[in-house]
Parts: sequence; C-alpha cells; structure tokens
Amino acid sequence: VSKLLDPSKGTASITAVAGSFGYIPPEYAYTMQVTAAGNVYSFGVILLETLTSRFPVDEAFGEGIDLVKWVHNASSRKETPEQILDARLSTVSFAWRQQMLAVLKVALLCTDTTPAKRPKMKRVVEMLQEVNQ
Repeated sequence: VSKLLDPSKGTASITAVAGSFGYIPPEYAYTMQVTAAGNVYSFGVILLETLTSRFPVDEAFGEGIDLVKWVHNASSRKETPEQILDARLSTVSFAWRQQMLAVLKVALLCTDTTPAKRPKMKRVVEMLQEVNQ
C-alpha cells in the first residue's frame, strides 16, 4: 500500500487516519506515515486474529489494551502461548498446534513495537512457507 502512494520512496505522508483501530501500527501516531514496516505490523494483527479468533480491539482485553498488547503480555498474566490460541483450532491435532505456535512466533515478530525490528514482508512469507513444510 505504501509503495502505491509514493513508489519512489516506499513511504507517504497522509493527514488523516487511514485504516481501522487495532491494525494501525503504534508509530503511526507520531509519524503519520504509511510504511512497509507498518504494513507488516497490520499483517501481524491479521495473523493474531486468525490464531486467537479475537477482534483487534475488544473491551474484554481491558481499557487501553488491544489484541497485540494482550498477546504480547500473555506471559505476564501467566498464560502459555497455547492458552491464547483458539482452542477450537489448536486442539484438532498436535501438528495443527505446532503450526499455530510457529505462526504465532511470526505474528509476534510482525507486531514488534519497534518498526526496525519487524521482518520485511519477504522474510515473513519465507517464515510462513517454512511453517508449512
């Protein structure tokens, strides 16, 4: 998306919030720029939605907590990764659970609060392909 807005730079400045809350990367609040790293963050949110069957923003997480924070803070709540996965999916088989846990690792990398620490989308695709092998 960012490259479509300004193909020469891969980033673009915009003056209005674009996107839905819960998918917008944290750095957007102060940069107001659409970036490839921000797109990776949003993709990570979609992965988390798929793995947990939860919405990106939900009152059940608590005030000021979105899906990303809820997942990243699971260990502080003494929850294991298995406990945050959708049990209807993760209990189908051991292989499914292992694949879901591997995808969870990818999602956590994608939703790192530091944009520079997020993998490039090419690497995300490679990691997801490795999960399937």
